[in-house]
Amino acid sequence: MNITNINWATHKDFLNPVRHTQLDHAERLEVIYKLKQRQNTASPSQAISLAGATLTLESGSTLERALQPGRKMLQRLCEQAAFKKLTATLKLPDDSHFAVTAKGEIYANYSGKTLEFASAFKLAPTLKDDFLTLVEMAERAGGSISLAEQIELEQWLKFHDFLIPQTAAECSRLTTFMELPPPVAPLAGNYWEMIRSGAENAVTLSADQRNEFRRLIASYLKGQSLLEQLSYSIFGGPSTPFKRSEAEQILERLVSSPIALRWARAYVRDLGWYGAQENQPQSDESLKQLILTSLLLDIHPRIGEGEPRNQVAGFDLYAVEHLELSFADVHTAFEKHLVQHHRITERNAALAAHLLLAEAAPEFLVKDLPATLALGTPQWVEFCRIVAVQETIAPGSTRSMTYTRLHQLSKPGPVSGFGKTLDALAAGDAVIDWAVLNKIITPDDIAKSIPGALEKASTAYARVAATLAETADTLGRPLPTRRSVSLDILKQVAKGCSYLEHDVMFQKNDVAWVDAYGDRALLSPVELHMSNDLATREWEVKNGESIYTAFPRMLPNLIAPDGEFHRQFNRDYLKHMKAMGTHLKQAFCTMPLVDRTRLLKGKVTIFSLRPSVAKLQTPNNLPTNPISSTLYSIFATSRKPTESHKEIEEAMGRYGVVLCCEFEDRMTCYELFTLHGTCRENRQLAALIEKENLLSTSVRSNATGYSLPATVHSLPTNIECYTHGVPPGLIEVSSGVIDKIGQLPVSAPSEEIKGYYQSFYSTEFDPLANFVLKHRPIATYDELVRECWGQTRLEAVRAKREADLDTFLNFVVPFKSCIEDLSSDDVERQVQGAGTCALEAAMTILLVVGAVAQVVSVVAKTMTVATKASALAKVGLVLVNNVFNPLDGLPDLLFKGGKLLRRGFNSGFAQLENVLSDARKWSGTSSPQRHLAATIDPDTIRLADWRPAQASQDIFQVWATRHNDEWFALNLRGEAWGPALKNIKPREKFSFFKLFKRTTPFSYTKAYLKKATPLAQNKLDNTLQLLSEIENDDVRSIVKYVFGTNSDEAINYVSKNLRAMRKDLGLLGHHHMSFRQRGTDTLAALKTTTYKHWKASLDVGTQVDDSATKFLAIYPDNLDEWYQMAKYDDARVGDVLVHEMSHGTPGTLDFYYGEVRASITPAEYDAAGLMEFARNARKAHPKNLANPHHAFANLADFEEFEANLTKWPKLVQDHPALLNAESYSVAVSLIDQYRTHPATFMFNLATLRHAIDSADAGEFLKGPLMLNLANPHF
Repeated sequence: MNITNINWATHKDFLNPVRHTQLDHAERLEVIYKLKQRQNTASPSQAISLAGATLTLESGSTLERALQPGRKMLQRLCEQAAFKKLTATLKLPDDSHFAVTAKGEIYANYSGKTLEFASAFKLAPTLKDDFLTLVEMAERAGGSISLAEQIELEQWLKFHDFLIPQTAAECSRLTTFMELPPPVAPLAGNYWEMIRSGAENAVTLSADQRNEFRRLIASYLKGQSLLEQLSYSIFGGPSTPFKRSEAEQILERLVSSPIALRWARAYVRDLGWYGAQENQPQSDESLKQLILTSLLLDIHPRIGEGEPRNQVAGFDLYAVEHLELSFADVHTAFEKHLVQHHRITERNAALAAHLLLAEAAPEFLVKDLPATLALGTPQWVEFCRIVAVQETIAPGSTRSMTYTRLHQLSKPGPVSGFGKTLDALAAGDAVIDWAVLNKIITPDDIAKSIPGALEKASTAYARVAATLAETADTLGRPLPTRRSVSLDILKQVAKGCSYLEHDVMFQKNDVAWVDAYGDRALLSPVELHMSNDLATREWEVKNGESIYTAFPRMLPNLIAPDGEFHRQFNRDYLKHMKAMGTHLKQAFCTMPLVDRTRLLKGKVTIFSLRPSVAKLQTPNNLPTNPISSTLYSIFATSRKPTESHKEIEEAMGRYGVVLCCEFEDRMTCYELFTLHGTCRENRQLAALIEKENLLSTSVRSNATGYSLPATVHSLPTNIECYTHGVPPGLIEVSSGVIDKIGQLPVSAPSEEIKGYYQSFYSTEFDPLANFVLKHRPIATYDELVRECWGQTRLEAVRAKREADLDTFLNFVVPFKSCIEDLSSDDVERQVQGAGTCALEAAMTILLVVGAVAQVVSVVAKTMTVATKASALAKVGLVLVNNVFNPLDGLPDLLFKGGKLLRRGFNSGFAQLENVLSDARKWSGTSSPQRHLAATIDPDTIRLADWRPAQASQDIFQVWATRHNDEWFALNLRGEAWGPALKNIKPREKFSFFKLFKRTTPFSYTKAYLKKATPLAQNKLDNTLQLLSEIENDDVRSIVKYVFGTNSDEAINYVSKNLRAMRKDLGLLGHHHMSFRQRGTDTLAALKTTTYKHWKASLDVGTQVDDSATKFLAIYPDNLDEWYQMAKYDDARVGDVLVHEMSHGTPGTLDFYYGEVRASITPAEYDAAGLMEFARNARKAHPKNLANPHHAFANLADFEEFEANLTKWPKLVQDHPALLNAESYSVAVSLIDQYRTHPATFMFNLATLRHAIDSADAGEFLKGPLMLNLANPHF
């Protein structure tokens, strides 16, 4: 039985997605208002709650329609006697309101009170199945089913797959997304509309049609290039090459020209496509698309075919040799390829490249791409992901966007489940391409298994971020101190002691100590053990039991901390230095390839920067030993300033060095900021060093304790970046001294320089990093040992000085500028990885080390933000494993090398179709085809099922228009184009795209089928009994009108068939039904072969497998809608079962159907065609062009009947309605009303008599002929 017996013409909005979307957006406005109420009263980080926020649904919106079946089922549950008995037992008032939740709860609301009573359902076991079905329906409806007029705001968000905001900031991101203007896509889209199918254009040129088109173009041109020919004809002779920035405008001028339009009309004429006939008008936009298609097809013979991944016109855009090149570099190489191999001149190379890249690699056409954005880097992956998502939503839209604008669109992150899915699949594509560029996987790996390649690629992609996170963890872990080691020892030998770090012990025999420090004379056990004084027993607890008595095993097992401290320190120091090396390698490896090449192959000289420390030396600040040296110093320098070498060391910047590289007769300078882990070129500094000939200077000697003042230079950088850890870029000028540290010899020639990823995990930068760490570490080994050793107060007194050197404890790094959040609106700043911290000069060494750890942590976070595609790709991997499941009938072989996002949506996967639909709906983007419902003439434009080829297993939903009994596809502008479609089956009027987003579970369908089965049995029982009453003229009249004859022979024939159907229905159960997720227009279908096997097994009494008994296929997507249109009348579902069972033993066909007209009362079923068929089957034949009811007929079954005419009894040959399944369904429904609804029966009988008896035999019945079958109204 097909859904073609539903006509939405009288109520077009029922399934109109455009109307639903409009209503959804009306609700969206209220949602935004309610969300802003929450976010405006809280700070960004403050938690918010949506509890209590409600909204009123628009009648006919997507959610309101999704709730209708559940609400009806809940209403019926509440009306059941068992439920009323249960509520009486619970003493619930009659006016209580009930709600079922997805958590398996049912609430009663009354008098301001709420009672949850799901556990009480064990008292009413007959309600269990319906209750569990309602729970499932609540899950699909966003969390709840109730009869209340308003719903919770949170339910609306969940239903539409939005993420529930937890903070005001998240709420702001959601409202920002909901208020975004729709992306603007050009009318021409991505130019490939007729070649590459998409979610909105399933009909494209087949390979044969493309080849035919190419041959036609070639016949016009005689070997010339079409682009060159049109360019010359329209723009004249040779001139300067067209620029990339003007390519789109030039192409628009070209295809809009009268010359190009004449070519397009010639194509149409010679190909015999739509537009070739006088009554087939075509707009200029359609003709322009035809010209664009011809240009593409002429450029390369593989256009439209399955080219290898990332190859366009034979050019591999993301070949490994393009690693870390800019988009402009590869774009230039692609244009050269077109000139060399595809008959394109340099003048038109930008135009050809623009056409080809618009669909294959739109990321190349985004405006204002930064030169620093290199292929194969994490920033490139993120960018490609963003472009892929936007292009999926609105093809061609990114060509008009800037790089900065695209990043702003993606900055908030996903606010919805459909957004996360798109991001995940797009990330998967980008990560796979990244892995190919970085030689982690090969194209062969992708061809073997996309999921396998994606898993390997995403794991490698996350590796760098994981390494940096581990480095940050190592540097952030405090180095062992003498205090920490002493504390660990005491915790072992004095377990349970609660005052190890409290100042509770005094020295029994040292009065001077007490007199000097008073209350401060008390020390802690751990401090005493640091200096080995705890073991002397000279110290005692001031109040309470002696520590030696309380812990008698302490002294015998107490070991000095010194040796253990050095052991632990040396162990962790090695890890620390390795982590610092990784920190510096990361800075080197993220530099552009040309800079890495210079550093690795050139001669590197290292300088440090410092302020001048020159001054007139005095005895107070001169060294005191030896005396002769002192006297010499005083007399020799009494009149000239000098620089003390000790002060030089103290002043020398420890947070950065200058690397000067001599390579290929050029000197380049880089500033390496060791604290921040960044390295950048400074051309002005290079010029200064060359001008001052500092490369030829020698390294300062420490043979003497001082030297003459060094030259102070005006520096084109901020010296405080080196001396105080200030972030670079804030100030670009200062003054200071440039000291030569040393020189790294030229390394032996190596193989080709690796990409950043391979370089990071190789040893090629180890010599340079080790040299920097050796000669200019942030902290030396001796400094760290001294700092970690510490000094207790007792040791300070003994050294006759007091100093609080415990500053590394309880200290916070005093940043001059905090570690910045990487959610900055400055996109360039994000790309460059800005965001670090500055240090105060007074900081202790350990605080410096801790700051490095924080910087590395920020870099790791930067990497995490930039490489979030890794996590997304992992999510995408799950989707891919589902998408490429061979069990779906779409083996992995079909997708070798394909893009996940593109292939997924083009292959009709339900999950991805829904995702794309939601993404487009909430971005305000949809094809003009989606809006056809408001304007189309249903007699000429229909939704249709189309097979690309007769043998194809794929069926696509397409919009098509009829001209002279031929059907043509509609393009994205809603206009006919191309060749007439074959293998096409138009659907009923006012059908719309089905996205198969089920809002009801299969258990719901099973529930009403369970109720409908006994109703169908009762209908058959009543009908058989009434047919046996020979004198019942009213019943015999129904037989006459429905079957064309009411002879005794006919009644006996019908009765025999009904008895066979009744017998089968008596055995029918859910185990005979298979539930299919999708069909075309079918409600249910009896599988004849399976049915016969089942019947045969019954006759011989054999047992068969369950699968062999599932002879009735149910299509819940369609049947649920039909049930809703039937006003939830279980008896009408029973009519569907009667219809299908007639295909069993009776062997009926589907000659004719009726139509259900939505929202028509009191009669909803148009039986005009069905009754005409009963009157005169020959006249009602669908090939009869005069037949106004031909749309209700099924030509295939007419032809089958005619081919086997002699097989049937003479009675059936004369009256084929006796073999029509829908006729049995209608007859049983009408005759049953004689007993169950007499008034309705008389209404329907009177309607039939008036329409049929008053019509002449040669006339056609005038439609509609409306009967009341659902929910009888009389």
